[in-house]
Amino acid sequence: MYLRYDKNRMISGSIRYCFREQVSLFGCNVGFIPRLLRLGIPPTQNEPYTWHLNIEEALESTAEYRGSALVIDLKPKQQKNNLSLYELLDVWGYSLNGWTPILLHVSGLFVDADPNSFDRNDFSSSESVVGTPIYEVLYLDGSVENGKLIGRWNAPPASPTNAALLWPETLKYFVQSIRERTPDVLKF
Repeated sequence: MYLRYDKNRMISGSIRYCFREQVSLFGCNVGFIPRLLRLGIPPTQNEPYTWHLNIEEALESTAEYRGSALVIDLKPKQQKNNLSLYELLDVWGYSLNGWTPILLHVSGLFVDADPNSFDRNDFSSSESVVGTPIYEVLYLDGSVENGKLIGRWNAPPASPTNAALLWPETLKYFVQSIRERTPDVLKF
């Protein structure tokens, strides 16, 4: 489940999140990722297209969603005994051949927490408590042609074969993106 919260930095240094609405991240017509991406596509852009959305900056650039955060409820069916909320920080994509593998960068707000210990609709989180960089790879049915989004921009339904296949150029782009955003993650 995907959610939009108002996000405010408090004088104490903590960050307050106030629930506003359930949203979609995917889908060409209603998804936040395609909606925000559409704002910055060069008019003559074609495949291959490597792109990056800093979600906070992208939301701040819109009057309607200024001061918002996008949050993923990783375990919405376990709301009574487990809460795992992750803030979406960045999305990188590699649009090619009608598909777009994406790399999500998230930060854990609550990871396997007791949902009875706070109000999920209005809570504060300390930046020092927020989880370390976490990445997820998905793919979307869509791409870019002549500066416009083409396709549905939906993630495939759950199945045994819906894992993202990362060809060498896509994998190189994602590794480079991780190194630029969180350089210590890939050190061995």
